[in-house]
Amino acid sequence: MVIKRGPKSPLKEGEPIDLVVDVSKAGDGQLTGTCKGPNSSNVPVNTKVLDNGDVEVSFVPKGDGDHTLNLLFANKAIPGCPAIINVTHATPDTMGILLELAPQDVDCGNKGAKGVRHPEFADINVQLNQTLRIPLDLTASGPGNVEVSCMHEKSKQPCPVQVIPTKQGAVEISVKPLELGPHLLHVTFNGVDLPKSPFRFTVERPSGANAVTVKQKPGSVKVVKDGVQFTIDTSKAGAGVLTAACTGPDGSLVPVECKKSGGDQLVTIKPKHAGIHVLEVMWDGQQIPGSPIELMINFNDGRIIYELCDILLLLMGAFTVRTPDLSNIQLETNQFIRIPIDCRLAGPGKLQVTCKNEDTGTTIDCEMKKNEDMYEITIRPTDPGRHALNIMWDGKHIPGSPAFFTVKGPAPARLCYILSGADHIKCSKGSISFRCTTKEAGKGDLTAVGVDPFGKQFLCEIVEEADLQYAIAFKPEVPGVHNVDVKFNGLSINGSPALIDIKSLPQGDEGGISLELISCRDTTASGAGTDTQIQQKATITLPIPKKDHAGLAVSCKGPDGSVVKCELGDGSDTGINILFEPSTGGKYTLTVMSNGNNYPGTPVDVEVQGL
Repeated sequence: MVIKRGPKSPLKEGEPIDLVVDVSKAGDGQLTGTCKGPNSSNVPVNTKVLDNGDVEVSFVPKGDGDHTLNLLFANKAIPGCPAIINVTHATPDTMGILLELAPQDVDCGNKGAKGVRHPEFADINVQLNQTLRIPLDLTASGPGNVEVSCMHEKSKQPCPVQVIPTKQGAVEISVKPLELGPHLLHVTFNGVDLPKSPFRFTVERPSGANAVTVKQKPGSVKVVKDGVQFTIDTSKAGAGVLTAACTGPDGSLVPVECKKSGGDQLVTIKPKHAGIHVLEVMWDGQQIPGSPIELMINFNDGRIIYELCDILLLLMGAFTVRTPDLSNIQLETNQFIRIPIDCRLAGPGKLQVTCKNEDTGTTIDCEMKKNEDMYEITIRPTDPGRHALNIMWDGKHIPGSPAFFTVKGPAPARLCYILSGADHIKCSKGSISFRCTTKEAGKGDLTAVGVDPFGKQFLCEIVEEADLQYAIAFKPEVPGVHNVDVKFNGLSINGSPALIDIKSLPQGDEGGISLELISCRDTTASGAGTDTQIQQKATITLPIPKKDHAGLAVSCKGPDGSVVKCELGDGSDTGINILFEPSTGGKYTLTVMSNGNNYPGTPVDVEVQGL
């Protein structure tokens, strides 16, 4: 079970939080979800099966605070759950007035509406673009529901209200007036009016900092050269001074420029890095409505892209730890696995990694390297069997944990080796032979196919010797590096392909071959085999007659098109050696120039294997 896509951030007001879960490998069952809001209230969770079989999970957050999401498949929590998603309103709509609770004068024995403690509503005035915040203490009233409505006293037009739980036994009423003049606030508890309800307050014209607004019209916020510019309307604020400050994602100050333009002020921030930026705008030292402003900055090909944040979602804990897909791991006993783990979004906590062979009960050591909030885990299984890998953050499984993988015994080909050393390579009558052993793997289908310096394939003769040792023989036709791939039951054995550099061929029927084995497997130190150092130089002989050698120049390009060091070597009457230094396997292109022109038959492609 894999969480393919987590919630996006930032969100717009009222937009649901959603994520996508891959259940394709979970077997039979159904994905369900539950969510608890900041006050432990139940938050409805919706699930929807997509066309590709994935499941989309979504819910609409209830106010600010931690939302605990628990996803279950077949009634069992999936890895990484329960997950904590912290929801924060990053940009308040307006500046607010918070009323204070009246002195405790209610009878603690009173229940219901008479036991609700609230502020005194004497001479309450609020400016048009302010939010009125009214706390209610429900400690004495007992459990119940608070219902609120608000309207203009004369026009009877309703205005937006919201009831927000703040802690156990307390709520806050938020009222946002839309008109000037007297308003009536009607509050009930379990359907019963609070004493003195409806409450009366007056909405006045804004002044000072409250009269300064961030313009919302198209073009009022825009990208300009090297920055993002906001248009601030100060025409109704009277005399005063506008100032602004911006903090970048790393906490450092970001350059801000304020410039007057008619009755407006143009505030420009000049970000240098991607991430959340916080802009504070003040009038005579007082925050204006809508400040601080939070915006997400990104860069695309040097261009600034911004998005204003209404709600900022912060993921916390194990849910945010990221790893590669761990669902399809297969290893052999002589292999290791290295896993990068990204914990940059997880916040404070500790990473724990354990691995166990479930067949033998053996615990496998996990090597852990840390670089800031990035980790690298290396696991080296020693025995075959089914292994369980647990990756946890502060005791909770991350998405995809526990992961299970199977370790198999080594393939028979991995128990076969090409033997190196002077005793195992011979030259005789224009042929060369080298040896390999299949003693640890037993008998099987052994094949050997070679490639000469010009890319021509040739078959090798295989002769069985004593103790499951085999001689691999072939007769080279041209000088240069010959590549011989030896396979056991269809898989290349250790040390294959062998690279054999034929320095020169015999003249006539007699004489020896000058050669060098430049890449093989050395098993003299250990039966398991240890890599010998590869001589990073290859030689190919091109059939260019001696009369054309004067004025030749050679160049080489590697598999990725990069220039590879090469040079002209010794020549003979019938050919000339080209020396180049391959760093990886692949196709190398050799070009020979004669007096500024390509020599006929070049460029030549040379296939290098085994590096």
